[in-house]
Amino acid sequence: MEKAFYIHLQNYAPLLKAERIPYKEDDKCLTSGLLSPTKGFMIFISCKTLQTPDLLRTVLPYLKKTALPFRLIKNQSQQYRLNSGVFGEEECGKVISIYLQDAELLQSITSELIVITQLFKGPVVSQAQQLADVLYLQQVNLQDDQVLLTRPKPDELPIPIPKQYLRKAKSNSILGGGYLPVQTLRKSPKGDVIKAINLKGFAFNWCLIKQGKPVALDDHFDRDMKDRLLWQREIIQRVQANVHTPQYIDYFERNGACYLITEFAEGLSFGQAIRDILNGTEWSGLNIQNRSQILIWYLQAIGLVDKIHQHGLIHRDITDSNFIILKNGELCIIDFELTYSLTEQLPNPPFLLGTFGYAAPEQLEYAVPDQKEDIYSLGALLCFALTGCPPREFLDTTLQITKAKLLRLTQSPLLTATVIHCLAPQRKERPALATIQLNIHQALQALTYENPATKPQTESLAY
Repeated sequence: MEKAFYIHLQNYAPLLKAERIPYKEDDKCLTSGLLSPTKGFMIFISCKTLQTPDLLRTVLPYLKKTALPFRLIKNQSQQYRLNSGVFGEEECGKVISIYLQDAELLQSITSELIVITQLFKGPVVSQAQQLADVLYLQQVNLQDDQVLLTRPKPDELPIPIPKQYLRKAKSNSILGGGYLPVQTLRKSPKGDVIKAINLKGFAFNWCLIKQGKPVALDDHFDRDMKDRLLWQREIIQRVQANVHTPQYIDYFERNGACYLITEFAEGLSFGQAIRDILNGTEWSGLNIQNRSQILIWYLQAIGLVDKIHQHGLIHRDITDSNFIILKNGELCIIDFELTYSLTEQLPNPPFLLGTFGYAAPEQLEYAVPDQKEDIYSLGALLCFALTGCPPREFLDTTLQITKAKLLRLTQSPLLTATVIHCLAPQRKERPALATIQLNIHQALQALTYENPATKPQTESLAY
């Protein structure tokens, strides 16, 4: 399968070897020295993945000279995962972790590191005190034999904290000249999602603020969250006339962060609605009304994807959280961050990754995008709708095992086969959208005529 791009992802072990720094290696990190903190401080150096080899050539000689124990992310592949929050939001940006037990050395060590790292940029490290552009500090405490890393209080530190990095008291100050934050819906290394009131033009209605933090989700082509939000703005403006999605309102930048403002979709995520209905009950144990409702919602999701495809686009992030069930029962689709235009072949290259479990395997391997990627994701979405289990946890590497589990839970050969066909490893083996729609309509029709006391003996399958 043709690749959308080819990149060389660098391993960092040779840089340690070049400096003759001894280290131990595991699946994720390279560790030099005894890194078992019980008290003192952890100093973190954040960095864009593309800049990290140069950062290491600058910092490693100093770390060797000081003999400080440190841990380093193993390679650029793992660093992309680290900086995107795959290992946990609290780990984002922690490219180099340096353990300092002696507080008396904090002033001299951090002063040196501030100077030698001043040309680099990196994502924000959460729950840490920022000291410089890429330098962060956490305090180490031992409590009930558990190591706790916390943000130190600036007035208790033996070093001065630059004024711009002092934590300000939280306030619901107006953003962008007219948007009043009310509730943070989700905190994320790439940026927070905030429910707000739109005050512009005396509208006084709800809106959604999607933040892009500085240098978040950096890639090998020197793009970050800002590029993704600008692309998402363009896609929303392009499709909002005939695709049911929250309308674009505004875009602005402030203090290095960027903000995309859209209408607020008042409702329940598809995922939460499914979990509420299933609530521990297997699909075959649901009443006809609930099974029908889930399939009707799923048909609406297919219809939205179909309209996106008619625009020559691929959504590339179809998940249970990216469909909202509105109060009138209709679905809308959100989050066009990874969308790809087939007609324009943009963005070039496509933005990386996707949601594990939902993303097609070729998408995670940087293949040239194709609408069959969305077909795979729709199969994963149907699997979730039938089980309530995240696809990442439910799907097996062997489709036959997935098929057996799904058939046992659903007692529906038709719905099971639809999922399995969508999840085919090869694009050419996946069905068309029209075929999926036909199968779901047939499943609904079977429910209409189903006698609660008996189940239909056969179900026809469209290919």
